[in-house]
Amino acid sequence: MGVAVALVLGVVAGAVIPLQTVINSRLAGRLGAILLASLVSFGVGTLGLGLAVVATGAPLPLAETAATQPWWIWIGGLCGLVFLTMNIVLLPRIGASATVILPLVGQVFGGLLIDAVGGFGAPVHPLTIVRGIGAALVVGGAALVNFVGRPDANAAPAGPAHGHPVLWVAAILVGGLGAIQTTVNGQLGQAMGSGLSAALISFVVGVVGLALVCVATRQRLTRTGSLRPWHFGGGLLGALFVLVNAINAPILGTSLAVSITLLGQVAMGLIFDHQGWLGVTRRRAGALRILGAVVVLLGVALVRLG
Repeated sequence: MGVAVALVLGVVAGAVIPLQTVINSRLAGRLGAILLASLVSFGVGTLGLGLAVVATGAPLPLAETAATQPWWIWIGGLCGLVFLTMNIVLLPRIGASATVILPLVGQVFGGLLIDAVGGFGAPVHPLTIVRGIGAALVVGGAALVNFVGRPDANAAPAGPAHGHPVLWVAAILVGGLGAIQTTVNGQLGQAMGSGLSAALISFVVGVVGLALVCVATRQRLTRTGSLRPWHFGGGLLGALFVLVNAINAPILGTSLAVSITLLGQVAMGLIFDHQGWLGVTRRRAGALRILGAVVVLLGVALVRLG
């Protein structure tokens, strides 16, 4: 039953990502700065998680954890920060579709590698042929969903720099940081006795890191429109995503935890595109894109059964 609940929570957590992306994009448009919008989003998520920790009385044994755990137990927030920042850097250079798919490759196969070797203290889940095929199907299905029907405007501009193999490799490695974040936060949650506390620490680290980046890059606020309460909801959705992954990673293993959230992300992304909700450019959920979602589901099943 615990695994079943974890699977459902993973799908739900993945499903909030398209909504979070849309909300944060609207916030960035109002503030006129992507990094400042990310800082605000992280700050709201941190506040929400902090209130939840206080309200639930979740343990927060910082001194004990620092004394008994390895240094890498704290890097989940940094991985999330680098993942976010590098996606911003890569988007105009390799195009929107590649920025979605290549980090995804790194996440899924990075999760398989962490499971196979028991990296970052994770329980070992041997790499089998079935699990490898499942991971490939997850990536292939997500690629099909994202590439089919995408407007030409999202393609990267022509030019030798935009297709440089180093950028593609960087995008895959950045995706691997997502798998590391899921694993590390899961281990931190076990060490603290609370996935909620682990999510809070991850967000605090992310806020501090983003604040330093904003200061170093001299980000300026150029407000271009009125702000509404829902513009600040992205941080809470991001907090939910990190919290669920921190809980699920020790239960499901990194590769399955990553894959199951991807399933929710793909499914909700299809719905958002097809309906054109919140001003999203409408993209019809045709047969090929739906087939891609089914392939992702099959891949998740193989990762689980393998």
